[in-house]
Parts: sequence; C-alpha cells; structure tokens
Amino acid sequence: MGAVQKMQAAVLGRRMVEDSPSGFAGADPYQFLLANGVDWRGCQRLMALGVPGRFVATLGAQVAIGQARVCLSRDGARWDPVGPDARLLLACFDAGVMVDIAAVSTAHSDQVALRSGDGWCLGEHRIEDAERAAMAGRRVRLRVFDDALQWLRASGEGIVVLDWAAALPRLRGLGERVTLEASPEMALHLRAKMLRGGLPTVAGPLSDGEALSLAEKIGRAA
Repeated sequence: MGAVQKMQAAVLGRRMVEDSPSGFAGADPYQFLLANGVDWRGCQRLMALGVPGRFVATLGAQVAIGQARVCLSRDGARWDPVGPDARLLLACFDAGVMVDIAAVSTAHSDQVALRSGDGWCLGEHRIEDAERAAMAGRRVRLRVFDDALQWLRASGEGIVVLDWAAALPRLRGLGERVTLEASPEMALHLRAKMLRGGLPTVAGPLSDGEALSLAEKIGRAA
C-alpha cells in the first residue's frame, strides 16, 4: 500500500470509525490493521492452511491484513472491533482507496463479515489490471475465487466477490478480451449472475441476419 493510499484510508476511513458506537479506539481502519497485524503464530497458521510461505512473508506489503477477536452481528454480516470471535482481517479497496475491512473465519472461509458494508471485492486492483490490459488490446484471464482462503492460497492472484450487485457491472464491463476463470461451481454461479439482468436488448431497423452480419464485422475489426 502506497503513501497516498494510506492517507486516503486515514481520511475516508473516519466514517467507519464514527459510524460505530465502539469505533476503532480512535484509530483509522488502516492503523487498526497495523495494530492488529498477523503475528508469527498467525503466519504459521496461514501456512498450515495452505497459504504459500513466500506470500505470507510479503503480507502487509501486497495485502493489508490483520487478525483480531471481533463481535459479529446477529446475522453475521457486520462486525465490531472487540468481541470473542477470532477472525482474519482483510482490507477492501475501491479505486485504490481502502473502503472497508472484511473479517474472515479461517474455519469456515465462506463466512465473511464487513465493517462498514462498503466492501464489494478482495483484489479489486486485479480488475483494474484486466481493464487496462483489455483497453490495450491484450487478452487476459482473471480468476474469481470461491472464498478468501482460496484467494490467499493463490497469493491473491485474482478476486473474491463480496457483493455481487456492485461487482457485476464491473465484470460485465471487462469485455470479451477478458476470460473469467473459476471453479466449476463458481463458474455456473457466475454465468447465471452475468446473464440475469445483464445486457439490454437492442432494437433497430436491421433484421436479425443483418444485425448478426454487422456484429461479426465489428468483431473482426476490434
């Protein structure tokens, strides 16, 4: 995380502090992560869970990560900083700005709680990388993982969707030069999500055959 991102996190993170009665003990979310960084025992546990040692050694530089005991809401969707539940903390970014912290259970990695509710993706910068590659005319693959632990085991090389409503417009906008890779189960889920409420119907003076011919010509020119 660069100096500019840290400053943005400190400024924009104040809302996450002020919105909660318990807050972050006066610290912004980035400082909260620093104060609750993963210790050596935590690193050993991550490696035991299959996270590569080389990646664990770079945590904090590549992924803003921490660990804490938190208090989960009744539905498990939100968390407060002080409580009985041990969780792995992962920063959520949007356009390079830290917007939320996800609290992940290492025992049940599909259980994810958000601090503010603004986080929609882990690894969002990978989407930005894919967008830039597609705009440059290159074909690229983007991996969509089932959960945060799978993502960490792959050294963060891809994304984890936390909020499909927010993620789908970004994923649809990547275009045909980007291939989304996923597990068989996630691939089925992803296809269904992408098709539902997706692209609008285009009405015009062309017949279906003429429209198809035009689309093929445009595709060859792209």
